[in-house]
Parts: sequence; structure tokens; C-alpha cells
Amino acid sequence: MIYRLPELSDQAALQEYIQEHRSCGENSISASMGLISAGYPDWVEKMRANASAGDELWGKSLLYLCIDRGKLIGLLSIRYDLPEELTQKLGDIGYGVRPSERNKGYGTAMLRHALTVCKQQGKDQVILGCYKDNLASAAIIRKNGGVLIEENNHYQEGRTSQYYLISL
Repeated sequence: MIYRLPELSDQAALQEYIQEHRSCGENSISASMGLISAGYPDWVEKMRANASAGDELWGKSLLYLCIDRGKLIGLLSIRYDLPEELTQKLGDIGYGVRPSERNKGYGTAMLRHALTVCKQQGKDQVILGCYKDNLASAAIIRKNGGVLIEENNHYQEGRTSQYYLISL
């Protein structure tokens, strides 16, 4: 799989990716860092700036397009420089796989890659969160060494989130 920052030329592939999610009844795009609400050129510029200089809220982070055989499979957000309070709420890593490519091992591979990047950035542990009803994501996290450390509904009222710790 190829992991790379978004480029202006990726707009059509990302629009198709969003449309597939919406056609499956999913209005939220995991790990997209505001893709739906931002103008595309501004979003690309922000993702590239976050990778090189970071910003005051998120620190340095990477938003990778995950591409296999020329197809955009998913998005991978590696937030390796988050302040502690955001790590506890959002987690250090987020990922999403397009509906047609789920249950094929892509999520597991994406998380494994993110863990490698975090280790290279000097982290010795990461926290990941997922909704309790997202059994597939919880399984991916556990498969990559995740240990459940907390459940709460602070992120979205009425929906339980689980938080996992992975030691690197």
C-alpha cells in the first residue's frame, strides 16, 4: 500500500470516496480532518502545513491517503504531536476504510503503518478511540496490541467511546 499526503490532483478520487460513504448512509468520514466542510484546495494546503509545521491546536500531524493498486482505500490520520488533553479525547491515530474495501485487512495494515510512524517520531505509546458499537475498529486495535483503558461518552453524548492503549 502507498501512504502519501493529499495533492490537488486527488480531488476526484476523494469526491468518489466521500460519495461511496454517503451512498452507504455514512455522513461522517473517519480521519478526514475536515475534508467535507472545507474547500478542497484549502484542505490540501492545511494537511500539508500540518505535516511540515503543525498548528497551535493539533501540533504536527499527518493525513495520508492510503492507495492500493491505484485505488483510494482509506484515510489515515497520525496525530503524533497532540497535546495530552486531545490525545485523551480524540486519540493519536484515526483511520477509515471505504465501505467496499472493508474486511480485507486494510484497516489492520493502516494502523500497523501508523504505529511505525509514531515510533519513528519518538512516541512509546499511543491512545486510540472508537465507538463501542464499532466492533470492526475495536478488533483492529486489539489485533495491533490495543488494551482497553477507558469507556465514556465525552466525545459524543449518548454514544459510548472506548479508548485503547498500545505500547510501541
